[in-house]
Amino acid sequence: MATSDPPHVSTTSLFSSLLEQSRKLRQETDTADLPSIQLGLGEIERRAKELKKSAAGKQSDARARYLLRAGGVDADQNLRDLEAIDFQTSYEPALPVDTDINAYLRSRKDQNVASSIEEGMRRTARDFDAFVAKNVTTEWEAQKHRIFEHFGLAPKSTPAAGGDGRAMGTSAFGASSFGRSRLTGPAAQGNGLPTNTVWAKANFGQSVLGKSMAIKPVEASSTTYQGSLFSDVDSSMQVELSKQTQQRQQRFSGAVKQLNETRLRQDPSQGSFPLMKTFADITAASGKDMLTLQLEDSWKLLASVVGEADSSDVFGGAQERQFMKDYILNPDPDSLEASRIRKRIEKGSRRWLEKQFHQVVEKTVVEFPTLARVGGIPSVLNKFRGFINVKMSQNHDKSDWDTKGFEYINEVPCWAMVFYLIRAGLLKEADAYVSQNQSQFQKLDRGFATYLHAYCAHEDRRLPRQLHDRIQGEYNNRVRHMEDTKDPFKPAVYKILGRCELAKRSLPSVMPTAEDWMWLQLVLSREIDRTSEPAHEVFTLLDLQKSVTQFGAKHFMAKGSNFGLYFQMLLMCGLFEDAIHYLYSFQYVDGVHFAIALTYYGLLRPSDNPLKNDQELITLGAAGEKQLNFPRLIGYYTSDFRTPNAEEAVDYLTLISLNGDLPGDRGAQQLKICHEALRELVLSTREFTALLGDVHADGSRQKGAIEKRMKLIRLSDQSEYLRTITEQAAVSADDDGRAADAVLLYHLAEDYDTVVQILNKNLSNHIALDEGVLRGSPMPASLAQPGDSLAAVDDPVQLARNMLGMYHNNTAVLRKIQLRNREACGVLLQIADAKEAFAAGDFEGCLAIIDRLNLIPLDPHADIGVIRRSATNFSSLHETVSRNIGIVLSLAVESCTRLCAELKDSKYTDANKQQKLAELKMRTKSALIYAGMIQFRLPVGVYQFLHSREVE
Repeated sequence: MATSDPPHVSTTSLFSSLLEQSRKLRQETDTADLPSIQLGLGEIERRAKELKKSAAGKQSDARARYLLRAGGVDADQNLRDLEAIDFQTSYEPALPVDTDINAYLRSRKDQNVASSIEEGMRRTARDFDAFVAKNVTTEWEAQKHRIFEHFGLAPKSTPAAGGDGRAMGTSAFGASSFGRSRLTGPAAQGNGLPTNTVWAKANFGQSVLGKSMAIKPVEASSTTYQGSLFSDVDSSMQVELSKQTQQRQQRFSGAVKQLNETRLRQDPSQGSFPLMKTFADITAASGKDMLTLQLEDSWKLLASVVGEADSSDVFGGAQERQFMKDYILNPDPDSLEASRIRKRIEKGSRRWLEKQFHQVVEKTVVEFPTLARVGGIPSVLNKFRGFINVKMSQNHDKSDWDTKGFEYINEVPCWAMVFYLIRAGLLKEADAYVSQNQSQFQKLDRGFATYLHAYCAHEDRRLPRQLHDRIQGEYNNRVRHMEDTKDPFKPAVYKILGRCELAKRSLPSVMPTAEDWMWLQLVLSREIDRTSEPAHEVFTLLDLQKSVTQFGAKHFMAKGSNFGLYFQMLLMCGLFEDAIHYLYSFQYVDGVHFAIALTYYGLLRPSDNPLKNDQELITLGAAGEKQLNFPRLIGYYTSDFRTPNAEEAVDYLTLISLNGDLPGDRGAQQLKICHEALRELVLSTREFTALLGDVHADGSRQKGAIEKRMKLIRLSDQSEYLRTITEQAAVSADDDGRAADAVLLYHLAEDYDTVVQILNKNLSNHIALDEGVLRGSPMPASLAQPGDSLAAVDDPVQLARNMLGMYHNNTAVLRKIQLRNREACGVLLQIADAKEAFAAGDFEGCLAIIDRLNLIPLDPHADIGVIRRSATNFSSLHETVSRNIGIVLSLAVESCTRLCAELKDSKYTDANKQQKLAELKMRTKSALIYAGMIQFRLPVGVYQFLHSREVE
């Protein structure tokens, strides 16, 4: 034992030394500039397997054990001592520093590829599931409907207007949209309505007007448009209009033109154009599908609101911009003006619903004469009695129509009679009916006749406070408890007369349709002072608006296709901006014209800053009121047809100035936008004569489409505006090389000197480029007539003659033209005459004209000094003339050459012939000497031509 202890002690010291060295090794290798590589589980497993393989190939050598034993090293004891050491408490292990970058990159690549494959598989699975959920279900519903149609179990679908291809359904009420949507869900049990339809956001560009915004039904793009004021229409955003809508669009254009013509002729104080009625007639003539009928009814609804329907005179009733002060200038909902306009909306909408229901009653009686049993006297009461008979016959199997619980007078359900008369707006008839049967009604309810008479006698359908409290007490204590067991019409009548139980504003048992529901809301709403009335009696049109927007469209859309009904609901509660926004999302043609009609009467609030708020069709004003970007709406709409028919676009863009009557900067901004839009229309379409006017060759003036409508766009300085837009258009036309258009536009702008400059440039180019005459090609004859438009004259020579002819007869105009420019134009015209004479074979006449011009020396007796002076004067010539000196020289030399050839070929020989030949040679020689003196100022081709024609 004594001999074995020392080795053991030395071994322990050895291990302690190794531990200390390992710590130093960790500190040396743990450097900040050499980061450790984090290996994945897969890479660690792979390396472990490689180490196992390499270790398996090595076999221990037994001789090593003996060698160590002889040296005093007990390998087995050392192994046990190593296993007994707790390395966890000795030091914290550091992460291994692995510098094998290639292996790490291979591992990361494999992991990324695997992750990408897995993500792609998951995304494909999700897309497939979504496709199946969206399309397979839809296709199955369509296939099921086709099977039902085949076996006669379902009616044929009617295509919708607007090109969306969705069925709109039919109605038992004929040519009317009334009663086509029954309330279901919460709306049938509670107080309000819903929005399931996605409102399309109209995103506008940086310019005043931008692209066309024909948004697809229900869905909308979020593309923001950039570019010029009238950019080309993005084909991906266009909706192919149906024939029906295209026909309506064309007729709308004619009506808008008629509107502007009427506004130009008529004094606004004498009457207004019946815009609602005109648009309603156009819509009615375009089809009989459900959406078209609903749009027609919407026009009639608005006519009732503004008062068009009350006037028998074509130009009577509502006035242009009549409601602008109350609606646009008073956005505060608590103001007296806002309350007044809400009363008008409530009254007009309610009156239209009552009139519509009355028409339904009469139509029902006619369609079901056997069930109605009206009798021989078609009085109002008899018709309504017949209508009740039809309804009771059709609803006899319903649990909420237990006819045994009805109360009758003379075999007529008396409460149903009173209810339907009130529903149709026949208050006098209802009061008369109760008065005729007063004794019977007193047996049923002693105070009812008094309530009804007071209700009918008041203009706003209000009961005095005493009667109001009495009827409220009777309803709460007695009538409301009979609702489930007896006549359902009695509590309905009491609710209407006394505005009872406003927390529950729905009567689905007797008022099943959405129109019925809306009529009840309008009847129960009152514009009252919220501070002085009890809270439970406060229900105004503002509350109704909140209900409508809160619930939205889904409860008014039968099977998701009844789009027009929700639009009507928005109109009936006065949410005009929301209504236009909603309709524009799937029927933009009609949406634009509803916006025009509402703006015409002052019932659509325009954006305070249309150019700044260009990303949304709807914006909010300072008081939180909704505003519609009317200029953008009109600008996008005109892009559909501005190129083929620019005058129609003028009619629409002119309507932007309707809001020009707003006070302060708001009105001025609207007018400025209108003027900018018209200017852009001119520049983009280049229909200068049609839009800005025309001048005939005889000097007569014809007004353009914009000038004819100057009164409508409220221009105080007509000439200044014309100069502004025509000068910009003229610059554009001149840059495009359209000389005739540029001349016309600068003439309209009264910039006569620029007109002559353009004429000179155009003549110079025409003379310099037309070398066919020298080769024997005839010049084209001018076909212009004295009465033709200046812009229609393509011949530069004829155009210049027409303009100079007009200007020479007007001394005031001549004073505005520089003498140098005017003289240059005359010289160019004579050069053109010389070319014309040469082309006609009149070489003597050509030389005579060139002699009169005195541009080049052709005198046969001229000395070298005269020729040198002519060459010196070359630099003083007008630029447009100097560039054509080569043509003049060529004409002169070629004329001399032709005349010499004719003389040589002549059979007669005399002294004059030789003298003439000598003069022609001297003329040619003078021209050649002159050409040599200015050789660096003429084209090379001119010298080649002159030397080839030298006379010998």
